[in-house]
This record gives sequence, C-alpha cells and structure tokens, in this order.
Amino acid sequence: MGDLLRVGMIGPGLDVPGGMTAVHRTWLRSAAFGAVDVEYFESMGTGTFIEKLGKNILGQSRFVARLAQGYRPDVFHIHVADRRSFYRKLAYFEEAMLTGVPVVVHIHGAVFEAFFDAHPANAAAVRHMFSRAAAVLVLHQKIYEKSVNWAGEQGCVEILYNPAELAIFDPPRPKEKDAPLTILMMGEIGERKGAFDLLAAIPTVLETVPTARFRFAGNGETDKLSAMAKDLGVLDSVDVMGWTAGADKIDAFQSADIYCLPSYAENLPVSVLEAMAARLPVVGTPIAGTPEEIIEGETGFMIQPGDIDAIASRLITLLEDEAMRVSMGLAGRARVEQYFDNEVVCTRLIGLWQAAIEAKH
Repeated sequence: MGDLLRVGMIGPGLDVPGGMTAVHRTWLRSAAFGAVDVEYFESMGTGTFIEKLGKNILGQSRFVARLAQGYRPDVFHIHVADRRSFYRKLAYFEEAMLTGVPVVVHIHGAVFEAFFDAHPANAAAVRHMFSRAAAVLVLHQKIYEKSVNWAGEQGCVEILYNPAELAIFDPPRPKEKDAPLTILMMGEIGERKGAFDLLAAIPTVLETVPTARFRFAGNGETDKLSAMAKDLGVLDSVDVMGWTAGADKIDAFQSADIYCLPSYAENLPVSVLEAMAARLPVVGTPIAGTPEEIIEGETGFMIQPGDIDAIASRLITLLEDEAMRVSMGLAGRARVEQYFDNEVVCTRLIGLWQAAIEAKH
C-alpha cells in the first residue's frame, strides 16, 4: 500500500453545510490523517436545483473518468445519508464495487430508519448495499442493531462515533462576572431540531431568571423564529444569529453557559459533542445516539421531544445552580476526551479501513 493509506472518498462538496462534510473536515485536521492520502469526489454542491443537478452530473462523470483511467485506491469510503443522497451514493457504490477495491459505507442522516421503512424498494436497496460492503459504519448503538439485521450474515457493521476537536475550545474562557447567563442552540432552525419548542419555553424561564439570554445559531426558518419571539414578547432576550461557523461558532460556545438541543430526529449530533468539549451542560432529547453523548444527571439532562415544560424546568435548574453547571460541564468534557476526541475517532477509522483491506486479500 506504500507509505500512505490511499482512500477514495465520496461525499457532498466540502462547502456544503451539514454533518457529513463537518465530519470529514474535522478528520482532515487530525494528526492521524497524516498517514492518509485522501482523494475526495464531490457528489453534490450548493446552489439552485439546476446548479445542484449540474454538480451531481459533474461529480459522477469525474468519478467514472478516474476509474476508467485506472484509479485504484486502497479503500473507498462513501458517505451515505437517506432519500436522494442514498440513491446518488448507490450509483457510486456499484461503480466502486466493480474495481475490486473494498468499499466502506458510512451512514449519516437523521431519518435513515424512516427512509428504510418508507418503501420496500428502499429496504431492498439498503440490504443490497449493506450486505455487499466491506464494512458499514454507523454512528450509534440503536442504528447498529438494525443495521446488523439489514446487512445479514455476510455483512460487517461497526460503530464509529462522530469526532470533536478539543483544542479549539481551550483554554476555557472565564465567565464575565455580570454577564447574563446564556443558553445556546446550534443547528438548523426548524421543527426537527426543536427550535420552536425552546422558544416556547423562554417565557417560563424568564419568569424565574429574567436576565437569561437565548442564542439560536443556524440557518433555516430564522424569520419565523424572530416573528414568534416578537409575538411571545421575548425578542429582547433572543439573539437569532443565522448560520454560524469558524471563529464565530467557537465564540458562541465559549460565551454560553448552557447548551440546549430539544430535537425530534437526530443521528449523533456534532453540536452536542462540541458543547461538551466546550464544558457546557447539555439539555437534549433521548433519541438516536444522543443518549451515548449525554449521561442523564451527569453531563446534562434528557427531556422528551415536545415537552416544553420540561425544557423550561431543566434550564431553570441549571441557571440557578452554578456548581451543577460547572460539574456537568467538566464531566461532559471528560466524556468527549475519552470517546469522541478527533484523534481517538480517526485512529479507530484507520484501523477499520485496514481491517477491510486485509479481509479483501
């Protein structure tokens, strides 16, 4: 294989917002990836429908051309989500399989199980892919148990957690003595991530902690969120930040006191890991892989999706107890260091690639 492990990776354009590209960009910054040579094939991009379609065709054409030229890495790694993403990647999967190179598929997407259940054709296509891949990587235990069934006796399924970078949140920023306590939510603004539920809890929280502030960092239905905040009379306590990345994202985490993500559907949310890396207690929902991130009563609190009263109650508890915020934040940081640190995740990933390659020979 030479000095470097050669990986042909297929996924969305690295400028496309979302978890798949965030994960890959994080991997590339790891020291472990110094031993890896990645050639990245962009399967989609941003823009209008026509622009996206053109980028899809261009990406597929480039991949086929490289294969025709004799491109053969040590392993292919395909980032796969649900719906249209799955069928786009199924074409890449079939083409990569023809080369004889081991193909690893990496499952993302918040509604992959619903996609599987939505139609027998989806279920058949998933089973077809999972049973033939050299390895199927999933993000948490719940989807692992189902994926083992989908892959069948010949399949190989492994859990690979999403990564978090720790150093970007160091050293921790001292809290300003008179600064208002701040609750942060980071992610797409809409129903799925529970942004409107968090907003609905704000009046109750302000009755007890009137100086609390709430920051919503993400794209999506930001105008609707602002309008609802105005209707609720809490606009002065709410900061709708829009899409937030880079230094602004790090600043948002470091200047917050509590993180809240009351989602209805997730996979293994990176924003929760980043909040824990930034030493924030987290209020979240026990869906998908989130219970493997948040330990109830230790690193934060779990509430059921849609339980607005519980959101308010847990936030008030944390706002009123500084010692609890600190202890939960430190426990969360320790958990991320043990299981989700980028170097830990990338070292495991490279081992899984090597195992797939060895099994092929």
